[in-house]
Amino acid sequence: MPGHLETLLAFDHQYQRDQRQSPAFLHRRDRRYALDRGEGQKPDIHHWLGQLEALNGATSAGFPELRFWRQFATAFISAGALLGIITMSGLLFYDGGQQINITVILGVILLQLVLALFTACQGLAGWQPWAPLVHSLQHRLEKRQPSSALWPLFSPMMARTAQAAGLAFGVTGLLTLLVSVVVQDLAFGWSTTLETSAEGWYRIVSWVAAPWSGWLPVATPTPDLVADTRFFRLEGTGTDIAGIRWGAWWPFVAMAWLTWTILPRLLLLVVATLDLRRKGLRALCDHPGYKALLWRMETPAVETGSDATDSGQLPVDVTSNTVAIPETPLVVCWAGASPEDILTKPPSQPLRAGGNQSLQADRDTLSALAGQRSPEDRQLLVVTRSWEPPTAELEDFLEEAAERFPDLTLILLPVASAPAQPPAEQALAQWLRFADRVGRGVHVAAVDTAEALHETD
Repeated sequence: MPGHLETLLAFDHQYQRDQRQSPAFLHRRDRRYALDRGEGQKPDIHHWLGQLEALNGATSAGFPELRFWRQFATAFISAGALLGIITMSGLLFYDGGQQINITVILGVILLQLVLALFTACQGLAGWQPWAPLVHSLQHRLEKRQPSSALWPLFSPMMARTAQAAGLAFGVTGLLTLLVSVVVQDLAFGWSTTLETSAEGWYRIVSWVAAPWSGWLPVATPTPDLVADTRFFRLEGTGTDIAGIRWGAWWPFVAMAWLTWTILPRLLLLVVATLDLRRKGLRALCDHPGYKALLWRMETPAVETGSDATDSGQLPVDVTSNTVAIPETPLVVCWAGASPEDILTKPPSQPLRAGGNQSLQADRDTLSALAGQRSPEDRQLLVVTRSWEPPTAELEDFLEEAAERFPDLTLILLPVASAPAQPPAEQALAQWLRFADRVGRGVHVAAVDTAEALHETD
C-alpha cells in the first residue's frame, strides 16, 4: 500500500468484508495482532492490511476508483498541455503587420493566476461544484458507483488534477514561446484603448518584473523601450525605430510567464498534494471501522462461550451436515489446495483460483469452467485447506460462480494436511458455518472416516 489513497481504499474494502464476520471473530483476530505487535505500540494500518493479505493468501489488486482518477487526470493534463501550445501560438501570431500586443499576454497571465488561486481556494474549502458531473462520468465508464470512502476527498483530488493541468499549460506555453523566438522574427509592442502614458505603462511592467529585476536586467523593460514600442491600430510599424527594439520584449515575456504562470501553479500543486494527504489521513481516522479496529486491538477478548455461532462449539452432528464427495470433472483448487488421493477420478489439470491469483485470473477460471463443462455436469467441487479459515475472497468467488452457473450445485471439500484423511471436526465445523453463512445452496463434503481408516490399514 504505497499511497494514502490506496491505504484508505484497502481499509474500506477490508471493512466491507469484515461486515460478514462475527464481532467475536474480529475481536480475537485484531487483539491477537495487537499482542503480536507488542503492547503500547501504535497500530500500523499498512502492516495490519499486509498481515490480512498474507493470512488470506491473496494480493491486493488495483482499485477501479484510482484507475479512473489516473485516466481522468492524464486526460485533463494532456488537454492542458495541448491548450498551452494552442494559446501561446495564438498569442504569438504575427503576420508582419501589427506587433504582438504585450497587453494581451499580460491579460492571459493574470487570468491564469486568478484561476490558480481560485482552484486552490476551492480545494482547501472543500467546494465540489463538479462532483455530480465527474461521478456521472465515472459511473458510465466503470459501470459502478464511486466508492463512498473517496467522497470527502473529491475536492482536493480535483484541485490537484486542475493544478497539474495548469502547470502543464504553463510549461508547454513557455516551450512554445522559446521555440517561436528561435524559428521566427517576433515583433512585440504594447497598445491599449485607454489613455495610458508610457510612464504609467512602465510602472506596470516594472511591478510585473520586480521578482527578477535585480538579478536579470536583460528581462526588465527600460523606459526607452516602453516609449519606443507603443503602436496604434491604424498606424504603420514605425520604420524609424530599429527592428531589434521590437524583439527586445521576449525575455520579459518569458520571465513573466515563468514567474506568474508556472511557479504559482507548481507551488499550489505542492499545496494541493499536501492538503490531499492531510484530508486522506483524516478520512481514514474518521472511517467508521477505524475506531472500532482500535478498540478491538486495545480491549482484551474475553471468551464467555455464549456466542453459539462463533464460540468454537461444534454443530450437533458434524458428519450429518456434510455430503458425499461428488464425481465431477468440474474441480477448482482454492489457494493451493490439492485433491490428490481423495478423488477417485482426479482431473489431470485442475483449475486454480485464490491464493496469489488476481481477481481477473479467478474470473478467467470461471470462464474456463464454462468452456469445459458438459450438459450433464451438475456439480462444481471447490477444494480448500481445512486448517485455513474461510476468506471473504472465497465467498466472493462462490457468489460469482453461483451467479454465473445458477444450475450448478457448489460443494466445498476441505482437505486435511495428510492425504486421504478427514479434517478435524473443529476445522470442519468452521466450514459448515461458512457454507451456512454464504447460502446460495453451498454444501460441504468431507472424506468419510471409515473409508479413510480402511485405506490407512
